[in-house]
Amino acid sequence: MRLVVTIDVEEEGLFSKRYESGNASVSNVVELKRLDPLFREWGIRPTLMAAYQVVRTAEHRDLLLGLREAWNGEIGAHLHPWNTPPLETLPYPEPVPSELMPRELLAAKLGTLRDALQAMGVDPVSFRMGRFNIGPKIFSLLGEMGVRVDSSVAPMRRYYGGPAHLSAPVDPYFPDPQDLCSPGSSSILEVPMTILPLVPRLGAVLERIGDTSLIPESWISWFSMNLGSLPAQPAWTGLGRLKAAVRLHRARRGRVLSVFFHSSELMPGGSPLHPGTDAVGRFLNKLDRFFSRLRREITVESQTLSELCDSYEHPGDAVGNTTAVGRIS
Repeated sequence: MRLVVTIDVEEEGLFSKRYESGNASVSNVVELKRLDPLFREWGIRPTLMAAYQVVRTAEHRDLLLGLREAWNGEIGAHLHPWNTPPLETLPYPEPVPSELMPRELLAAKLGTLRDALQAMGVDPVSFRMGRFNIGPKIFSLLGEMGVRVDSSVAPMRRYYGGPAHLSAPVDPYFPDPQDLCSPGSSSILEVPMTILPLVPRLGAVLERIGDTSLIPESWISWFSMNLGSLPAQPAWTGLGRLKAAVRLHRARRGRVLSVFFHSSELMPGGSPLHPGTDAVGRFLNKLDRFFSRLRREITVESQTLSELCDSYEHPGDAVGNTTAVGRIS
């Protein structure tokens, strides 16, 4: 099993639903250094998904470049459209769903983010959309940006204004550009978050129920997040459920474990779940115990997003292979 660890390196305030359009505080970014002894001990090679507000200053660029070197990791692109120029007022509440934004505006924002990353010497090939709000419109622009691997799909989740990802595959796949929850012909590899339905195809059932309008969408979202799924995400659940998620993923022959958290979750007060130093310490301890089990008992191999992408074979390149999910070479 491969292990992909991604960190959304971004501004503070998003957990309190503040979507500031101007300059936002990014003081949490220095807290990434707390991870150094843990990542070195367990050989974790993370992908740092950097938002524009972080990479626009030399101080944070230097820090990220240093951490990339120390951890043999990767720096990817993380788009927050609400504060990545050009800024335009749209007739929707923030965060404005990407499918409701003009394509040319999205393209310009991606260009701003790409230029900021290139200014620090990074040509990003990995990408994540803010709030997991990815749809066909933004996905169609990623290839023009040079992106080869995306990690914006959260299975068993439905977010405001965005395409529902309830039925998305759990393991990496090459999606249908018009239906990102289905395998298809795209050349961009999708690496979804590891969030497992407790019952196979439960997400598809919930989608069909939602389409009937018999049950409010809010109820479906609550059920899928709290009762219908098992997330392998350290910031969302306890160590016992993390272990159970890995066991279930292995039992279903899962090939990739995709884990993420936010830089602000390393700062005391940066997350409602981590109000003080003690809470951050407990989170780091949970990460340590989780990674320890993965390396010692399961012998997972940690890879960056682009490395994982390089190891995947697109179905169109395999003679006689008709599946669209792809396979690890």
